Parts: sequence; C-alpha cells; structure tokens
Amino acid sequence: MIDTGGANVRPGGRAPSAAASQTLTATTADRSDFSLPTFYINRDCDADRRYHIDLQLEGAGISGHRITGVNALAVPNEFRDYFFDGEKLISPLNPGEVGCYASHLKTLKTIAEADLAYALVLEDDAAVPPDIKAIVQDALAHIPAGWDVVHVCGDPRRAMKPIAQLGHGRTLVRYSRIPSGAFGYLVSGAGAKKLLKPMKRYWPFDTDLRCPWLFDLQVYGVDPKIVRHAGTAASVIIAAGGRSRARRGLPIPSRGAWTGNPLHCPEGVYFNMKTLGARWWFKCWRKNLARRLSDMLIPKSLRPRRSMPASQPDILTRRDSGVGDA
Repeated sequence: MIDTGGANVRPGGRAPSAAASQTLTATTADRSDFSLPTFYINRDCDADRRYHIDLQLEGAGISGHRITGVNALAVPNEFRDYFFDGEKLISPLNPGEVGCYASHLKTLKTIAEADLAYALVLEDDAAVPPDIKAIVQDALAHIPAGWDVVHVCGDPRRAMKPIAQLGHGRTLVRYSRIPSGAFGYLVSGAGAKKLLKPMKRYWPFDTDLRCPWLFDLQVYGVDPKIVRHAGTAASVIIAAGGRSRARRGLPIPSRGAWTGNPLHCPEGVYFNMKTLGARWWFKCWRKNLARRLSDMLIPKSLRPRRSMPASQPDILTRRDSGVGDA
C-alpha cells in the first residue's frame, strides 16, 4: 500500500538529515495536512541522483516513492508491445529514450493501480522548491474539473490562455503548444489510465505528452514553471545516444506520424480549437504567427527578449527554452 501522507521517511529510504530538516520553512505547518503523493524515477545504477532527489523531497516535506527506472531496452514484458514488433524496435527512439518512456509507464501504472486521485511525477534530476506542496495545493484548488495533466516543468515559447491567477506571481494556463520536457508533472488517476492506452510508441515520452489528442488528455500548466532541472548530472538519454528529433521541412510520412512530425497535424489544430475556444485560439495563433515572422526577419542577436509576467491577465507570450505553437 502506498502511503500518501506527509511523513518524511520514505519506504527503504533514509531519515531526513539535519541539514535538510533545517530547510523546511514556516509554511510546513500550513501545508502539513495536504497530501501530495509523489513518485520519482531512478535507476539502480544512479545512486548519486537518488541521493539528490531524496534531499530535494526532504526539504519540501514530501514522502517520495521511488520507481526503479528501466535501463535502456530492458522494457518490462507488460510494455514490450508498445515499443517492439517481436524483438525489433519499431521506432527511431534510442535506448535511453525507450528506457525513459517505459519508466514513465511503470510510474503511471503504479498510480493507476493505487487508485490515487492525483500524483506528482518527477525524474531524478528534478529540482523542487521547498514550498512546492503549497504551490500545487493552490493550483489544484483552481483547476477545472476533468483535468488529466498539469505540466509544471515547461518553458513555453508560444502563446498561452490564462485560466486562474495563483499565488507568488504564477498563473494556471492552457498552452497553444505544450512545452517539451517531462521531468516534472502532475497527473490525475484518470490521466494516468489514459496515458497507459495500449498503442505503439514512436516518439519520446515528452513528445507524446505534447500530443494530447492521441490520449484525449486535458492538459494545463503552471507558468512560471515550478520544477527545474537540477543540472547536477549528465543526461541519461544523451549518454545513451542523444535524442531523436522530429523532422522539420516538407512532410515525409512515417509510421509515427503521417506528416512526419507528430506536433504538426490537423488533429492538433482541431484539438487546440476545442480546448482553447475559437477566440483564444485565434489570439494565440496571431501572436505565434507574429513571433515566427519576427524570428525570420530579425537576426537573433537583435531580437528583444519577449517575456510577460505570469501575473498579467492577457498572458500570451513567454520566450524561454521550450518550443510550441498554435
């Protein structure tokens, strides 16, 4: 049974260190009654990463549950049909990307089988703020019913529709293009079950997460992001052979996407129009088009940095390191 309470000692883990205990802020008491089931993915060979994420969670007063990460192509039998035809890998995913995707599927299966209402999923190179429980509690208090995923680690470059103003200058948003990255996200129990849909997987996990129409997901986000990369260790995926990239340019159909890029398809446009609404879809499209034209005409060294505070009600553009458009 998974304990979803706020105890600081994790199953099989260490007791909180004195240094970590001292990082707990005065807000701990205010959020001690809020349960945030948290799972982090960590391979057996990555002890340093486990130590890092343990300290992060201790500092936030969270009892985290470790999911043993899948090492490269050693995919559990229950998920092998998602990636293989017999013994043949069906996609251009490298071994690190396959292992990463399978690790997330393991985590989602654990959440679904535990019948949790929601959970926070982290990779072991995530950095979480000490007040993450209060931030998440605030977001969940404002999110519409029927949500599936809340992206909390993204740097969106494209337009967003504001849903609710949160504390500390953050905004609950809908994206016109979901940012890349999946090292931190909230998922509902229903969302976990949707993401476990039996189907072939041709793209990295974070790419599929950016295609919510594939799973009928209702995806929201928090801007600015809550979870950041710790930057303490090299990427496991890059070490295993780099990242596969969706091709740009003229569409060349593939088994994974008939346009050659899963993010550029009519299904995505239709889904966005439904989720954003016609008025906001057009506003986002207009802003995204203006940004693209500016990028084409103005040298990168001369472009102004486009950034709007998340607290502004007409939040439309943030220019950081993610990708996306309407």
